Amino acid sequence: MHFPSRKKKLVAILNLIISISILVAITIITNTEFILPPFLATAATKYPDPDWRMHRSIIILFSYTICGLVGLIFSLFHLYGIIMATIASFIAFSICVLINIEHTPAILATLLGVLERVNVVYIIHPIITGVIIVEGINYLLTKYVEPRIK
Repeated sequence: MHFPSRKKKLVAILNLIISISILVAITIITNTEFILPPFLATAATKYPDPDWRMHRSIIILFSYTICGLVGLIFSLFHLYGIIMATIASFIAFSICVLINIEHTPAILATLLGVLERVNVVYIIHPIITGVIIVEGINYLLTKYVEPRIK
């Protein structure tokens, strides 16, 4: 079993604290607090794997976008409630698995999107905004801060 170094653990914790703090401020201002759980999970995945890799960030972005789109489609067709949200989540996860871009916290974007009856802006904010913040902060920390930590 591989355990990250103390430096990697520190970077992962900093990523969670900084990125989620920024997202909390933005979501309070925009009243989109409901989307925080999947981004907390995404930021927490940096603990076992705190390195930034473009390929992984692209997968996370596309996974969230597809899951958000499925939630949006259900909302546009007025398919609401916990049953529809669950079915939408099954569909979103299946699509992501079939095209090899699964990022399990992203299916919460589908569930929450249906439950919150989202509109088209949901794909840009908070979905894409959230991914860019979590992945962007992790990039900055691993490329510029981590090498300076002793």
